Amino acid sequence: MIKRCNNLHIGIRFLQISFGLFAISFWAALSCILFPLSAFAVSNLDFVPNPELVDQPTSGSAIPVLCNSNWQQCAESSQLLGTINNNRGRWNPFLPENNMIRDDRTYYKEVKLAADGGRQGDGIYALRFVTNHDLRQTFKVDRQVDSMGKPELVTGDRADRGQNLMIKVDRDGVYKISFNPTTLEYNITPTPTYLTEIKSVQVNGFVWDDENMFQKFDETRKNHEMTQNGDWWEKTIPLKTNGGIDFRADGVYQFLFSANHNEDWGFGADNDGKGSLAGGTGFGSSGGKSNNSALTIQVFEDGDYTIRMNPQEYKFEVKASEGLPPVKILNDVTSFQLLGTIYPENQFDPTNRERNLKNIGNNVWTKTVKLDPGIYSANFAISKELFLDTMALGAWLESDAPNQLLGRAWHGKPNEPNIFFTVAQSGDYKFVYDANKDEFSIESLSNAPLEPATTIETLQLVGSFDEPMAAWQPTSKANNMQKTDSSIFVKDVQLEADRQYAYKYTANNWGWLWVFADYELDNYGQDFLGRNPHPANSTLEDLKKYGQLTTHGDPPTLEFTPKADGCYTFEANLETGAYSVQPSKNNTCN
Repeated sequence: MIKRCNNLHIGIRFLQISFGLFAISFWAALSCILFPLSAFAVSNLDFVPNPELVDQPTSGSAIPVLCNSNWQQCAESSQLLGTINNNRGRWNPFLPENNMIRDDRTYYKEVKLAADGGRQGDGIYALRFVTNHDLRQTFKVDRQVDSMGKPELVTGDRADRGQNLMIKVDRDGVYKISFNPTTLEYNITPTPTYLTEIKSVQVNGFVWDDENMFQKFDETRKNHEMTQNGDWWEKTIPLKTNGGIDFRADGVYQFLFSANHNEDWGFGADNDGKGSLAGGTGFGSSGGKSNNSALTIQVFEDGDYTIRMNPQEYKFEVKASEGLPPVKILNDVTSFQLLGTIYPENQFDPTNRERNLKNIGNNVWTKTVKLDPGIYSANFAISKELFLDTMALGAWLESDAPNQLLGRAWHGKPNEPNIFFTVAQSGDYKFVYDANKDEFSIESLSNAPLEPATTIETLQLVGSFDEPMAAWQPTSKANNMQKTDSSIFVKDVQLEADRQYAYKYTANNWGWLWVFADYELDNYGQDFLGRNPHPANSTLEDLKKYGQLTTHGDPPTLEFTPKADGCYTFEANLETGAYSVQPSKNNTCN
């Protein structure tokens, strides 16, 4: 944990927005042993001591702050990820609330599972393990099974080709999941059914130009089914040069494969430029590393294209019909770009050559920019293509200098934030991205302090509301909600019958920096109407039906049309992502 002497400090602050992803900033603890406070000529009053933030749960209202093993000894840990978790960060390897309990060399966690639970309400759950909050230490399963049909764990490079552990439970109860990272052993009691056979494959994503945004990534739609041809699965789909995601319409398509109608039993791309697949990758269960992303191609003429995948060899290809030019597979890591509000125009355009970082060797990339005082949001693009999933903020690491921020990057749709930081003085700021570790640093070359934050202190309800609220003004305190516990915010609003209201949630009165809405592509929910009857204690099944708040992308506004005049309670649970609008119990907005 933190080395403490006299005053050891963590400065904190907060903000956020980007084109597709969001983030925050934090700056970390001084080491009183390696870097005495006097060396920086700062007063003990310059910082707020918050050592309790390191390795502590976030309740969905903060960014993880992790112990930095590069300059001190950190406690070993193991994380249990997957749909067995009832939080919007269920696949987040950096959240301390996803930690397992240590028992000698074994870790365990008890979770409530149900025969009608899971992503599809069929008792099927997906999970994987991570150690030390490090994506390079991910544990998944391969095709090898023991005599009882139990899949064997793999880690390292083999985990990229592995799958999530898929289980089916036939009775409700508390299940104990144990894991030993040294011996690669795990156990689940009571014993579930371990699922290993791929019986069907679906292709989901923007390749379905004629479907709405709720349908494109829905792995249960019959027309998404692929046909088996030996070891390969195939689907012929019409693609267009002006197709793909609507705001681009440039013939670039992003898509994923799912197995057995479950996206978490899925396949994305290994960005090696060779048409390789990565396993255990759904829209919300991405591997999160820069060498993992959705499959991304570009077409140059309208026509029929056959999408093929081989789950045995972890390969995919897209064949153009006769007479059409071949498609371009974009899944390769050839460069990195620094994007964000650090630029005056086209802030999140990765194709601008001024955004490129320089490779200084050993896959370490850097760029220095001049910044004036203010709040900034940034992320890192891959190979000049946003569809390869920009690397945003996973967690902050303790830093040993007040002029430097350290963090772990990832893309963890739909709930990763961008990298946010506050500059106090004008000067040159150096960004470094280590693609070997997917870690980054931001450093003031003039030794000026960088100031971040991690917690959501206030949440605003911002939309088409009448006075005394301020319509569409996220900086107005008139829109502030009441915080009822560590993650839940409520606000009573007087509404008119049969009038449609549109709204989103924003944080800390910081404008449109950190926004919460319902991302339709995550396949949670079927509308934006806030119909969840019990947002304070929603289950995964509730979220699947009614939707969840996310921080990814720029989804449409939420909507509500009351049937009668009266006072209505808007409620947002940042831990689970549940949200709702219901008649006020007091029927008064005074």
